[in-house]
Amino acid sequence: MRIIVCALLLTLLALPAGAEDHVYDLGFAHAGMDLAEFRNGPWDQGRVICSSDDDRPAEVEFFLPKGALRAGVSRCGLYASDDGGRWHLLPKSVAGWPGEVLALFLPDQAGIQRLAQLKLVLPKAAFDDLAQTWDHLFGLPSFRRDQMVRWSSGAADATIIGDDGGHVQAYLVDNSLQSRMNRRLGQMPAQH
Repeated sequence: MRIIVCALLLTLLALPAGAEDHVYDLGFAHAGMDLAEFRNGPWDQGRVICSSDDDRPAEVEFFLPKGALRAGVSRCGLYASDDGGRWHLLPKSVAGWPGEVLALFLPDQAGIQRLAQLKLVLPKAAFDDLAQTWDHLFGLPSFRRDQMVRWSSGAADATIIGDDGGHVQAYLVDNSLQSRMNRRLGQMPAQH
């Protein structure tokens, strides 16, 4: 009997540690992946364009504050060119809905650009389908109320937020990289 009780206690103690290592992977992106892996991801169409690209088309503009640029942040998105040769955000199907894909990358300690934050923008009606899909991928959420659902582990957070503007915003965040970015931006003096 003691052996069974000890085994159960060890199993229960091991569960949170396993949850800490959980990686939130969407198939085309996961928190902490490097920029080269993201560029070469399973994009059916289009091209990943980043603010740091030397060959970035002129009409693709990324606004990054000066502090973010000094910290080495790079903003990327999935784009396609139309028949006129103009580039625009290319929707990626997520949970059966078209969504815009935007990402922030930050250099790690070795200087490799890694995914700190992925943002998806989908139609408002996608909220329940996306939440159900992420429940299937990530397990039960750690928080759910009205138009917000959040999954959290020690390594990453995933959040879906419905807004009043007719959109759903979904975020996948690498907690370590996000903290590093926040620290770096907080330590830099303002430059005007």
